[in-house]
Amino acid sequence: MEQPQWFDRCFDKHSFNELNNLDYNILNYAINFFKQTNPSNNSVFFDVGCNAGSFVKVLENNNFKNNIHCFEPHPKLSNVVIEKYPYIKMNKICLTDSIGTIDINIPMWSVGLSSIIERPVFNALKNEGQEIAKLNVNTNTIDNYCNENNIEYIDFIKIDVEGAEKIVLNGANNMLRNNKIKMGLFEVGETLRDANTSEYDICNMLEKYNYKIMKEIPNNYLFYI
Repeated sequence: MEQPQWFDRCFDKHSFNELNNLDYNILNYAINFFKQTNPSNNSVFFDVGCNAGSFVKVLENNNFKNNIHCFEPHPKLSNVVIEKYPYIKMNKICLTDSIGTIDINIPMWSVGLSSIIERPVFNALKNEGQEIAKLNVNTNTIDNYCNENNIEYIDFIKIDVEGAEKIVLNGANNMLRNNKIKMGLFEVGETLRDANTSEYDICNMLEKYNYKIMKEIPNNYLFYI
C-alpha cells in the first residue's frame, strides 16, 4: 500500500484545473442532448470514473446540482473533488460486475489512465520512469448500489473507466433490462480492446435492451431509451 503522500503527487504533471476541464466539450455536448428530454430538478446522475470532476463541472454549469453520485477510488482526487463540489455523493470505490474488492492500477501522474484492467500502457509509463501503484479498493455493482440507496432510475450515467466499461454495465443488468437507466455515455477505443472486449459487444448488450446508440461523439458512444 502506497503512502498518502504518494497519491498527493497526482498533480505534478497535470494541474487540478487542467484535469477538471478534461473532455469538457464532449461532456457538455452529451448533457445538452440530455436536456432535450426535459429533465427535472430531481434527475439522478452517475459519474463512474469521476477523476477530477469535469463531468460534475459540466453538470453544475448546466444548473444540475442534485442527486449526483460519483465513483472515484483515487484517495487524493476524490477528496479534492469533494472539497470543490461538496453537494455530490462521493463513493471511493470501483463499480464492477461483483461485490467485493479489486486492485486498481494508478499511475503517479497520468491518473486519467487508472484502470482495473492490466493495460499495456502501464509498461510504457514505467519505461518512462513513472511509478504505478496497485490500490485494493471495495467494489459494488450498479444494481446493488441502486438497491442500497433506493434509487429507482438513473437519468444519465457517464462511464470512463479505461477499458472496464462493459464490466460496469454488466453490473447494471437489472437496471438496463428494465430501462431504468435513461441515457448514458461511455468511452470507446483501444481501452476496450485492452480488456478483450469492444464497443460492438457493448452495443449488442444495450440494443438487446432496446437502447438506441449515437456514435457521432468523438471517442464516446451515447445510448438512450
